[in-house]
Amino acid sequence: MKTIKYVLMGALLFGAAAPGMAQDDNKAVIEQVVSVIKAKPANLSDQVKDFGKKYKKNTEVLLAIGRAFLEQKDLVNARDFAERALARDNKNAHVWLLKGDIAVSDNNGGDAAVAYQNAIYFDPKEPDGYYKYAMVQRGVDPAGAAQVLEDLRQQRPDYPVDQLIGHIFFNAQDYQKAADAFAKVSDVTKMKPEYITEYATATWLLGHREQSIEVCKAGLSVNPRKAAWNRIAFYDYTDLKKTDEALAYADKLFNASDSAHFIAEDYTYHGTALLQAKRWDDAIHAFEKALELNEGNNKQKSIINKNLSDVYLQKGDFDNAVAYFEKSMEGSEKPTMDQLDNLGSLYADIASKKLKAEDKAGSDEAFRKADGVYARMLELYPNYANYCNYMRGQVNANLDPDSKEGLAKPYYEALATSLEAKAEKQSSEIAMLKQAYLYLIVYDFNVLQDKAAAKAVSEKLLAVDPENAVAKQVMAM
Repeated sequence: MKTIKYVLMGALLFGAAAPGMAQDDNKAVIEQVVSVIKAKPANLSDQVKDFGKKYKKNTEVLLAIGRAFLEQKDLVNARDFAERALARDNKNAHVWLLKGDIAVSDNNGGDAAVAYQNAIYFDPKEPDGYYKYAMVQRGVDPAGAAQVLEDLRQQRPDYPVDQLIGHIFFNAQDYQKAADAFAKVSDVTKMKPEYITEYATATWLLGHREQSIEVCKAGLSVNPRKAAWNRIAFYDYTDLKKTDEALAYADKLFNASDSAHFIAEDYTYHGTALLQAKRWDDAIHAFEKALELNEGNNKQKSIINKNLSDVYLQKGDFDNAVAYFEKSMEGSEKPTMDQLDNLGSLYADIASKKLKAEDKAGSDEAFRKADGVYARMLELYPNYANYCNYMRGQVNANLDPDSKEGLAKPYYEALATSLEAKAEKQSSEIAMLKQAYLYLIVYDFNVLQDKAAAKAVSEKLLAVDPENAVAKQVMAM
């Protein structure tokens, strides 16, 4: 019954085309034939033969049939009717465009490029040939593709060439050239919506936040409920740390955008903006949502867990600050230098906050944990011994603020000995050496009361910092 139904449908549709054929009305014929192809009746192959016979001298209809088959992804019949149309009129640009489109669908860029070049040759005013050739070439030669569109500008000054060039470079991930091309468009609101999105995205990726915001606002003046433009403006304002504006556009994205599909990055940015606003609990909720949507993406989860650690630190929940930081380190066999450095800095930050809260015991405990982190760093990354000794010196100086126990002394001595042996020192190394010398001067003079030793170190300090007031004072005694 189903087969008979489709046979009858095809017969009825084909029969309905008869008045159009009699009147040689190509438009009506094309509509009827395309309807048959879309319906895919059981006897379509027979009707295809009839199509070929009936319209073998009608290039326009043959072309339409070929394109209808292409839209149905039937490349065999599409190619067949394209060749029939070409046999009738090999100078027809639209036939060459069809051949190029078929080649693209068949992943044959070379044949597509040749076909589009022929389309340009036979009709220099038809923009599709230029655009489609440029799209084929954009991956291998984006500059050449852009030049083809410049050729189109000569033929069609009215055509939005700059938008197309921007689109070409955006797809080639050359965001600067994309932004430069889009910037030539005098009225952003007249651009295609997808090109406005690309323009806003390119400038955001380039770090041109204010320009990106202006592009988004231009688009939103036409369609204030466009999710992509509310999203990018929200991201831009968050990156600029303009918190009130960021949260306003976040609200537009989440509550006043059409067809919005929320992604993990939306919640990561929302958490960041809420963190900036010191809305700790809301920030935690947003980051937790981002974690859910990033399930399986360990790299992003690591970043988000670090963000959660920052929130808890600001909130004063030090246990969770450490716990989430340690979660951010999970998944790697060996923690990186940066991870260890950040963990050491976290403990030092906690120690400072506890010290301000007059919790000396808690502060000392956190400083000792920081010292343990840098000791581990030295063990895992011995090439960074100078930095590790510098940080251990800093941490232990805080544990021993009057230097009576000399807790920082071995680390600063090791640092000084190592850096003194270097003929060429970077500015950061000179800064560390100054700090080491200064500590040793104070320790020798105040704790050991060894003025000679203090003067010897002062001479070294003046060699790298001639205007150091402490060293000058010691030398004058």
